[in-house]
Amino acid sequence: MKSNATLFIVATLVVGAVAYWYFFTGTGNQPSLTVSASENAAQTEFKTLINELPVSFDTNIFSDVRFNALVDLTTQISPESLGRLDPFASIQGITAK
Repeated sequence: MKSNATLFIVATLVVGAVAYWYFFTGTGNQPSLTVSASENAAQTEFKTLINELPVSFDTNIFSDVRFNALVDLTTQISPESLGRLDPFASIQGITAK
């Protein structure tokens, strides 16, 4: 029984030390500072595959009369006063009970 408890304590300390080293020493899950050749190859392959997609956009809508007749309906927001500097300060003439 005593050896099981000792083994459990030792295993817990080892797991705790590994977790501390991984998360707090800064050598764990960090991206590398240099760009490897495989990342450049992956980016090049991604761009090649994007260009092969059969997607095209019809931009004739921007020259359509109905599109050009659209009107901007934005509403101007008028500036308002900011209010009291200290909303919890007592108001002059009114006393707290």
